Amino acid sequence: MSEAIDLTHIYDLRNNFTVIGLTGQIGSGCSEVAEQLFKGFDSLDFEEPFNIGFDYKNEEFKHNSFRKYRIIYNYAKINFKSYSLINYKEVLVMFLLKYSFDDFIKFLESEKLLSDLEDLFKKLKSSGAEPNFKIEISELFTLKETFNELSNELNRIDIPSIGLYDFYFEGKFKPFCEKFLTVLKKNSRIKRNKLLQIISINLRQSGNPYKPSKLSAVKVFTIVELINDIIKSHGKYVKKMFQEGQTKEERTQIVIDDLRNPIEIMFFKQRFSAYYTVAINREDDSRRDALSNKYSTPDTKEIREAYWKEEYDEAKNHEFYKANISACIQQADIHITFLSKKEADEKNSGLQKQVTEKIKTENTVADKTSPFFSWKMQLLKFVSLISHPGLVPPSPEERCMQLAYTAKHNSGCISRHVGAAITDENYSIKAIGWNNTPEGQVPCVLRNAQDLIDPQITSDKKAFTPYEYEYESEEDNKSETAPKFRNELIDKFEKPIE
Repeated sequence: MSEAIDLTHIYDLRNNFTVIGLTGQIGSGCSEVAEQLFKGFDSLDFEEPFNIGFDYKNEEFKHNSFRKYRIIYNYAKINFKSYSLINYKEVLVMFLLKYSFDDFIKFLESEKLLSDLEDLFKKLKSSGAEPNFKIEISELFTLKETFNELSNELNRIDIPSIGLYDFYFEGKFKPFCEKFLTVLKKNSRIKRNKLLQIISINLRQSGNPYKPSKLSAVKVFTIVELINDIIKSHGKYVKKMFQEGQTKEERTQIVIDDLRNPIEIMFFKQRFSAYYTVAINREDDSRRDALSNKYSTPDTKEIREAYWKEEYDEAKNHEFYKANISACIQQADIHITFLSKKEADEKNSGLQKQVTEKIKTENTVADKTSPFFSWKMQLLKFVSLISHPGLVPPSPEERCMQLAYTAKHNSGCISRHVGAAITDENYSIKAIGWNNTPEGQVPCVLRNAQDLIDPQITSDKKAFTPYEYEYESEEDNKSETAPKFRNELIDKFEKPIE
């Protein structure tokens, strides 16, 4: 009989370096997921398989999903190690530390910032809040000494280096950030968030947190490049500890809380093979209930809803430097539905009633729909699969969604790819499809803008509709609508973003 061989080293590269970027709407649960990844596995946090899915009377699991969860739970109990947490807001504060404290105060008092926040300030004023930063500034001065100390320390550090690791993860920086960000939200959390949003936009435009610039793609990766440097510094630190024998594993596992710009997600996808974007989705009613205590007066419901809507789908056309959470969610590799254990139990109870009624009235076999899992159970599953692909097979729903996800790549649409899979009640695939142009028209991705901007004999005129390319009739030629539309298209393409 051959001797057993330990093959765990096969997955060492994957286990030793993993980066997870979280994304989702405000209140979706990104912070809770980040904290759990930071904490790692704790049996008190996760449901025990035999307590949730085992039928003691019949001595069997109620569904194959619970058998899979048992495998995942046993694997995670040994292999789910703590992730190091990089907070996006803290990284923005690091950019502020590259300048003086006085520069930040001048920015808070600047007419440009007050102008950018004019609409918000009008709403805040009507709700009784201070439409400026006077209150925040007075309290910020209590942190001036620490600000200057950290600023001097950061500006002396070689980036990336172990010094950057010590600064971000081990020193005074994180406690300072907590106080700093708390002061900024004291008068209004929305005002604080809007301020950080403007700072992030400025950084993606110019590399300077206080000054925007003309439209340019040169500085768009400014924030994520610093995050990447922090990740590198973490790797250097872990390697040093491993070489000195102070740790048994050379493991760099990072979770970023949270990403709100699709271009930044693209940066990490191109940079790391073991990078995963995880979108946290939450039902609107549950999300609003969770936020009700955090966003109290003066952040009225009207103010909150306006801000959330703006951030969810803010970037339009060429505004690639702004937040666009809807686009980030579309790019996600993994989706987690944020359900508490109670919410999952309620949904499973309702599902079971539907199944029982269906069997009685329609005389059909038992429904094969997978049960609902709490967000912690879902997280445990995906973290385990990232570490050990193939640990359990996909559920029927996941299998169908993977086919739909693959089908979307057939789309010829530039702005959005959508795939679909149609199945019967047994999850047998009956059809797949994707969004595309109407039959007979050329997909947008195959058209050349130059053919529209500067028509030649060799131009592919038929790729465009008559309305886009020229006037369909003499009557259209006299109309102002058609030429205006074509001129707007040409203006967009003639001045590319550099």
